[in-house]
Amino acid sequence: MDFANLQKLTQLDGVSGREDAVRNEINSQLQDLGLTARADALGNLIAYRQGSGPHKVILCAHMDEVGLMVKYISPDGFLSFITVGGIDPRTLLAQRVKVHTSSGTLVGVIGTKPAHITQEAERGKAVPLGDLFIDVGLSGTEAARRVSVGDFVTLERPWTTLGSDRFCSKAFDDRVGCFCVLEALKRVKNPRLGVHVVFSSQEEVGLRGAGTAAFGLEADFALAVDATGAADIPLCRPQDYLVRLGGGVAVSAIDAMTITPQWLLQGLLGLCQKENIRHQVRIAPRGGNDAGAIHRSRTGMAACAISIPTRNIHSNVEITDKKDIEATVALLCAVLEQGLEGLK
Repeated sequence: MDFANLQKLTQLDGVSGREDAVRNEINSQLQDLGLTARADALGNLIAYRQGSGPHKVILCAHMDEVGLMVKYISPDGFLSFITVGGIDPRTLLAQRVKVHTSSGTLVGVIGTKPAHITQEAERGKAVPLGDLFIDVGLSGTEAARRVSVGDFVTLERPWTTLGSDRFCSKAFDDRVGCFCVLEALKRVKNPRLGVHVVFSSQEEVGLRGAGTAAFGLEADFALAVDATGAADIPLCRPQDYLVRLGGGVAVSAIDAMTITPQWLLQGLLGLCQKENIRHQVRIAPRGGNDAGAIHRSRTGMAACAISIPTRNIHSNVEITDKKDIEATVALLCAVLEQGLEGLK
């Protein structure tokens, strides 16, 4: 499996609504696979591969990542910001970022008031978002000249390997899903199912792209391939883990946006058992993904989230396990090869 491609995808910058670099790279890879893709008004990238059977599936993975946006430039050159997508402010302090301006990219650091001049009561509390700022090392005059209110900001952190099987990077959510879909398309060149491939925009700010993309597509069911939070860490109870890193592909039974139809859930789990694919069932009391938008499109569509467990999700130190990625690709390939008949 070409994990170098996964590294390339995660290191691209694409905050919600500014997925251009990711879309261009994925479009190039689709062209290499002989597929012609189109971009719609919301920036979704959509392609189709003909199947040998009568049925069709939508495979959807979102291109965007969480990030920030500049909302104010102080007279001293410091940048105040808002979050774009769900980011825990506790993960932002002392992190490096990239500010994407009309004249190029600026590297910055997120700071706050230093501990040695804070009050004792302040030191035991998380720093609120409004007390954080970005320092790009410029004077007020220069910052005002080069940075604009509304400029997007991405988290910055190089890819690294942890141990022998795990990777750490920004934007695994959801470049790892994009990678899995691309890998499945590479492996299954003559699928039984016709495949509508959607690389969606603006998932992190409300599942916006997938809903509009699915509206124009006809299919028997849909699979949203996405990262999902793994809480298998100290201080969390095993019953609250949701999924475990290294536990295999996570097949979603329920989350706040979608309840997977029984036939589709059991069909996917049965396919995992039949093909000896390591898997786990995802039960999520909160959160959602593109499946939640797709299954309500037009007159409705059966949909399920196929997820890759990810620790530290929505940060620049997200962690995934290659065994889970491989299991996800294996399940997608089995679905494409065996078709709707393989799920019933």
